Amino acid sequence: MKKEDVIGKYVLDIIPNSGLIEILKTGRIDSAEIWSIKGHEMIVTRIPIIKNGQIVGAIAKSLFLDMSGAKILMQKLQETEKEFSTILEGLIESPYMVYVIVDKEGYITAMNQTYLDILGFKKEDVVGKHILDITPTSELPEVLRTGRIDKADIWPIKGRDTIVTRLPIVKDGEIIGAIGKSLFLDMSGAKILMKKMQETEKEFASILEGLIESPYMVYVIVDKDGYITTMNQTYLDILEMKKEDVVGKYILDITPSSELPMILKTKRIDKADIFMIKGRETIVTRLPIIKDGDIVGAIEKSLFLDMSGAKILVKKLQDTEKELNIYKEEVRNFYRAKWRFPDLIGQDTEFLAIKTMAEHVSHTTSTLLITGESGTGKELFAQAIHNASKRNSGPFIRINCAALPDTLLDSELFGYEEGSFTGARKGGKQGKFELACGGTIFLDEIGDMPLAMQTKMLTVLQERTVERIGGTAPISVNVRVIAATNRNLEEMVDNQTFRQDLYYRLNVVRLSIPPLRKRQIDVLLIAEALIDRINCNLKTAITGISEQVRKLLQNYSWPGNVRELENLLERAINLADMNHEDYLGIKHFPSLLEDANSEVNSPDEENINLTETIETLEKQIIIKALAKTSGHKVQAAKSLGIHSSALYRKLSKYGLE
Repeated sequence: MKKEDVIGKYVLDIIPNSGLIEILKTGRIDSAEIWSIKGHEMIVTRIPIIKNGQIVGAIAKSLFLDMSGAKILMQKLQETEKEFSTILEGLIESPYMVYVIVDKEGYITAMNQTYLDILGFKKEDVVGKHILDITPTSELPEVLRTGRIDKADIWPIKGRDTIVTRLPIVKDGEIIGAIGKSLFLDMSGAKILMKKMQETEKEFASILEGLIESPYMVYVIVDKDGYITTMNQTYLDILEMKKEDVVGKYILDITPSSELPMILKTKRIDKADIFMIKGRETIVTRLPIIKDGDIVGAIEKSLFLDMSGAKILVKKLQDTEKELNIYKEEVRNFYRAKWRFPDLIGQDTEFLAIKTMAEHVSHTTSTLLITGESGTGKELFAQAIHNASKRNSGPFIRINCAALPDTLLDSELFGYEEGSFTGARKGGKQGKFELACGGTIFLDEIGDMPLAMQTKMLTVLQERTVERIGGTAPISVNVRVIAATNRNLEEMVDNQTFRQDLYYRLNVVRLSIPPLRKRQIDVLLIAEALIDRINCNLKTAITGISEQVRKLLQNYSWPGNVRELENLLERAINLADMNHEDYLGIKHFPSLLEDANSEVNSPDEENINLTETIETLEKQIIIKALAKTSGHKVQAAKSLGIHSSALYRKLSKYGLE
């Protein structure tokens, strides 16, 4: 292929068996893997490109294009490994070496036969005993206590001086035991081993030199003071210098823009940095060389010598990053709370007291329980509390406990791991509690949560951890819980349909929202605010409501609370807009008229006045006719069986113009 055939294409379309997609997904590093391209086997390294803690790309590079050398190397390594395994096994049971292993408390778990013979013990006499009971001068308890390593210490065993090594056994960062072993009891064995190691070292030095001298890589090593100790021929050729011209020179005298002095100073690692070498842009990796915790030098090596492909990759990654940021913003908007305390309208004394309390508790982290009839605005309070809290930059996630079936509620709240059940998404899924980390989770209709789920919810509130379906480890969650219900939880606790311990956990701070029928002075205030909001949403221009409608709204019982008021106003605004009217009259509220009619049909028997009753009934019939004809007076008159002029007189009489 040509360069233009591959640049900008998806990697799997060009190399179907590429491992780079997995590198992008997991961030893993493949240090040396055999990979076949067009029948040619090669050793490749794959690494992610990381910027500001995020994976922005990935690189695959070969160590060999011809695998024959690599195969010889791997065969030699395998043979050497077997040889060293044989040597090690022989050394452990060698008459020239002693060793002992203890657990983290200092009790012996293993001792070789040579050591047993010197001490005059059998294995059963020492295993399980404390090391100081067998060798009172042992230093292994100190190794267990401090974690120190004794690389070569002269120590007498039964009057024979021997060189010993002591080191802790560490697992998951904790000391779980220690080993004491002699290097030699007889120095002749040491000489043989030293000769073997020197030969092996020479072999590996030759292999390493072959890798460093790759024509596709530049390479330089400096000591702790920044003086060059090694530079490969490729780098020398680019700089047009000889080895003797650079080795021993200060790096900035050879490459004035080098970052290696800063690596020596800060210990930082540059995983993929664009660097200019003689006008050629290349991606380089820089890292410190550390020995015994001290920096003893630094390395700089290139990943590319030709940057054209890398530039296209970077541009592609930048475009992808922009697109990803757009999606992230969409997700943030999706999980963003909309309402704030100024949006909660009302002058009712009880309502204002609840609102003040809500504003106060918004600055705490306490769990909240909001109770009230359906439609009173429990979620609006929850959103306002979130927006007024220190968590307002975090997500606000709502979940309706009554809307989801029992089988889905668990996975929605707590998530699941890959393969945990049939149909589980690859890679697993975060639950709502994980998504809400740093923010607020709003559990609506908590009273409808199944008992089995209530038990898990109690654990979450107590431990502040969740465990995914199919997971094995708890996940910490930093989230504020606000629960809401329109049910009587105390009665449910008495009936054993709601857990008492969960009720106490939720009922830390309680806000009881009063129904709209107990807030008569707020009805018109809320109605006016709702008309403005609906006008904005529907692009309508309703300017107000008639006096009759005001009285009708104030006298209604509002079983559906604010939600019902909003629905009725939206319906009325749509009716008015269809007839090109900008004012809401009685005819735009047919459902409220039906309710008023039912009251007329049941007059107070003690105060019956025939004339007034007939007039009231006539008025209601006219209103109903106008509502059915959408305010068309001629059609209303026809349906009533009277002349239109008669209808106009009656409209004037009853103030229905």
